[in-house]
Amino acid sequence: MSESLQPSPSPIQRSWQRCLHQGLIRQQSAELDLLPQGELSARQEEHRTLITCFQRFVLPLFAQLLAGRPCRLLLCDGEGAILAASGDDGFARHAERIFLRSGARWGEASKGTNAIGTALAEQSEVQVLGAQHFFAQHSFLSCSACPLLGPDGQLLGVLDISTDAAHHDGDMLGTVRLLAMTLENALLARQPGWLVDLDPQSLWSARLLLGEGGELLGANRAGRLWLGQHPFDGQQLLRDRRGLRLVPEAGERAARLPLPSAVEEGGSQAQQVPLKMLERGISLLIEGETGSGKEHLVRTLHARSSRRERPLVCVNCGALPADLVEAELFGYVGGAFSGARSQGSQGYLRAAHGGILMLDEIGELPLPAQTRLLRVLQERAVTPVGSHRPEAVDFWLVSASHRDLAAMVAAGTFREDLYYRICGWRQQLAPLRAWSVPERQELILNLLAEMDPALQLTPQAEQRLLAHPLPGNVRQLKQALEVACVLAEGQGWIDPAHLHLPEVAAMPAPRGTTTLREQSRQRVQQTLAECGGNVSEAARRLGISRTTFYRHLAREGRE
Repeated sequence: MSESLQPSPSPIQRSWQRCLHQGLIRQQSAELDLLPQGELSARQEEHRTLITCFQRFVLPLFAQLLAGRPCRLLLCDGEGAILAASGDDGFARHAERIFLRSGARWGEASKGTNAIGTALAEQSEVQVLGAQHFFAQHSFLSCSACPLLGPDGQLLGVLDISTDAAHHDGDMLGTVRLLAMTLENALLARQPGWLVDLDPQSLWSARLLLGEGGELLGANRAGRLWLGQHPFDGQQLLRDRRGLRLVPEAGERAARLPLPSAVEEGGSQAQQVPLKMLERGISLLIEGETGSGKEHLVRTLHARSSRRERPLVCVNCGALPADLVEAELFGYVGGAFSGARSQGSQGYLRAAHGGILMLDEIGELPLPAQTRLLRVLQERAVTPVGSHRPEAVDFWLVSASHRDLAAMVAAGTFREDLYYRICGWRQQLAPLRAWSVPERQELILNLLAEMDPALQLTPQAEQRLLAHPLPGNVRQLKQALEVACVLAEGQGWIDPAHLHLPEVAAMPAPRGTTTLREQSRQRVQQTLAECGGNVSEAARRLGISRTTFYRHLAREGRE
């Protein structure tokens, strides 16, 4: 075989070659490479934002995905130093003997081949199983690691899952990849600028961070791939999606994701009344549990309103920095406060001019911001922070909250006059557990089709989803399906093992309901018949590609 046809070395082989070249000896002990406590504290302070996002967004998801399994999740900096760790205490004690804890550096130069150091050296995700570790003393470990990239695409560090070799299942690499993407998206969202989400229905959406003039400030991984495939015009993108997570064909997508029939049916009074109120400029207050679809309802109303071509600006009031709430909402002039941009900032309210403004979790606004907001609603004008010149604004207001605002008014934590101003029409959303079984089936079917049309649910997996109360409502369902799509990638089927949900007592679905596969088959057959056998038209009505439609037909033929 010629040299040009020789297979290239694997990342593990390349790592071993580097270790041997540095004179490391497998049977010796790895170097004890620990940061002094003062230096560790300095590094943790330097990476405070990274650690905060790790604790707030990644650890809850990690606990849900790997609950009860003997493993540790490690957050490391660009030198492989462990900044934070979490997970099973029993395994932590087992791993302590090799100093797999905060302050230990796991670069290849001192620790040989290992997932953290090798992921840094290769700048790619890597899995090191048992005896693949260079040092024999590490062979009881199996580890999966994924590099962390900042909004500018530069290497920040590594996220690693380590466990006993006997308990390192095949889903670990996919799980750490998912956690790394979650952390990167959280970091991007905290940067100042306009976050443009090109597909807000997907966890893996391409997201771009733009400056006031449309200049590119950052992107997540999917966003960098998108930029490599599309010509970029940031100013046009801002004009199209100013301050909002919008998607192309937003109206079509909104129509394909169902809400309970009490809200979603186009001809129902419950659907028509909120839209009519908006069209008359009457403020809406949407109340419902976390994850019950409040933002989706607003997007549906926006897509069906006369302002569907104008901006929809969605603001999570609970996520605004406490000391910058007013600057974020009302904007500011250059030099208005320490750290302010020299060119100032438009603010969310002015960005919504001519369109719709959604203030999600409005109950989280501090009282001073409530007072300023009330004045804006009364005068229809915004005065930016540091300015004395009001600027006229015209937006339809939708507020949303999972808290009881009337009770907050009684307790004195929410302004009564603001409450009556935002509550022109009150819309209550039912929790997902209150939907009928067919409605939940339809939602699951459509969400899964949006994420990966090639995947199907086994009857057992479908039953588990229908039996689970899903306290996180639609948001929890979407997350469970997104995780399942990662774990079932290439398998064709999602089974119960791919569904990471808290265990609850089984609640069998009512009798007489059809399975998702039966429902899907019925929809395909009915739509094709309605279109007189025209596959292109049937696929368009169902919102899927012709390839996916033919796949459905082929599966029916096999069954």
